[in-house]
Amino acid sequence: MARLRRKVPRSPKRCKTSTANYALQLRNNMTRAEALFWNRLKKRQKTWEHQFLPQQVVYGYIPDFYCETLKLAVEIDGKVHDRKDVKRNDRLRTRRLKKQGVTVIRFRNADVFTRAHRLIDLLEEVSAGYTQYETTGEPERVQ
Repeated sequence: MARLRRKVPRSPKRCKTSTANYALQLRNNMTRAEALFWNRLKKRQKTWEHQFLPQQVVYGYIPDFYCETLKLAVEIDGKVHDRKDVKRNDRLRTRRLKKQGVTVIRFRNADVFTRAHRLIDLLEEVSAGYTQYETTGEPERVQ
């Protein structure tokens, strides 16, 4: 079952420890889609120049996967992300990350379960020849 990311506390001192602890909890309790994607991604990316890590704190947010050198975040979205309030929060988070120079790519859980290899191929292409990869902020559907 998908879970919502809670808002980061405002206090700078609390942000560092509580957000980092929350990121650690998320890494230790990945959804099935995140775990599947991470297991395949970590095997494939060994030869890549740029490395993705799961659930890292990025400007106060915790994307599912993040590559610091590319400033590229990957979100794996379940059905809960179809809700209007969650979509609004996703757009807000994407906008705020974009202001910091971070590009966000969103994949659907269903796509991870049926085409994980294609999604990872896409990430490999992006990381190999990265210039500027833009998405609409809506969940990406790869055919």
